[in-house]
Amino acid sequence: MPGTRRRIIPPERTAEPPKYVQYEGGPAARPDGRPTPRADPARSPRQALVLGGGGMLGAAWTVGALCAVEEAVGRPPGEADLLLGTSAGSILAALLTAGVRPEQLRDHQRGLPITEGPLAGVDFDYDTAVGGALPPRPRAGIGSPGLLREAVRHPGEYPLLTMVSAVAPHGRGSLAPVGELVRGLLGPAALPTGGAAPLRVAAVDYRTGHRVVFGDPDAPAASAAEAVTASCAIPGWFAPVRLNGSAYVDGGCWSATNADLLLGRGLEEVYVLAPMALRLAPRPGTGERGTLAALREWRERDRPRGVLAQLVSRYRRSVTRQLLREAALLRAEGVRVRLLAPTPADLAVMGPNMMDPVRRGEVLESALRTTREMLRAAR
Repeated sequence: MPGTRRRIIPPERTAEPPKYVQYEGGPAARPDGRPTPRADPARSPRQALVLGGGGMLGAAWTVGALCAVEEAVGRPPGEADLLLGTSAGSILAALLTAGVRPEQLRDHQRGLPITEGPLAGVDFDYDTAVGGALPPRPRAGIGSPGLLREAVRHPGEYPLLTMVSAVAPHGRGSLAPVGELVRGLLGPAALPTGGAAPLRVAAVDYRTGHRVVFGDPDAPAASAAEAVTASCAIPGWFAPVRLNGSAYVDGGCWSATNADLLLGRGLEEVYVLAPMALRLAPRPGTGERGTLAALREWRERDRPRGVLAQLVSRYRRSVTRQLLREAALLRAEGVRVRLLAPTPADLAVMGPNMMDPVRRGEVLESALRTTREMLRAAR
């Protein structure tokens, strides 16, 4: 950005939530360096729904949370002016855009027959759609030498997970069933752009490491199915999705929610459902700083067993801190932000492997209970 000096504070190293990026001069910009779109008061959306990534179990938790949100606000979440999805959250955002109601998603997850709406008669095996609890053996080699070079040259400009994703080899898993599901509901045409089209899908350009928001006017042309599979392409598990000569991977390689991509859109209220974050109750009146203190207390008493459980626990804490920073940026614009994430009770049901199909039903039912209680307490 000519004439602008930029200092990026990596999310893994920042202790306080208020800012992710600090700019000295020049226009406001997102954390990845792209200018924020200028809000058009006549066309800008007012309410938005953000659905974060979290694999198979994260999707199940989100479905339960969506049902609770609909009960609490009295209108379908899919009627939000803008829906931003990342990874597994992008699948659900696409289904909501197609007109699927949360209770239909819930019953579909339960294996019950759907007799009306877009999912009527649609057969989709959630337990086997992406291959099961473990990925197939990936291909040999570095996933993105170009991104690796950029990350080495400019390490402060990328989150740690983006840099790690550059090294991960190309996976052999298939997202074809996911693409077919979305294509069957929304068709093969390119996503429309502009204020009348609500769906936005976050992915990462695998060469530059920058985020792309499919559905925005400046994004490459892509169908909903192409955008969703790109956002779900976990490095090392699935191969990058190639569109128009470029390769794209999971939007979670930058952020599990990417809620800060909503900056500058003139929003009034944003609900963020973040299945990879952690919901801890701060002391009354302490706000986000109290949540950070509760997070530190959780770290001291959390004793996960096994390497995977320890890694996932550390990742959840990192996601939670980043989520608080993204929420703080939105609130600084005057946006009301409602954050929903799994409670410790949910985590006990989930376990460390977010792709474990055995736990899917329990996670759904747990989310229905805990999110209702969360929203009831907030009221």
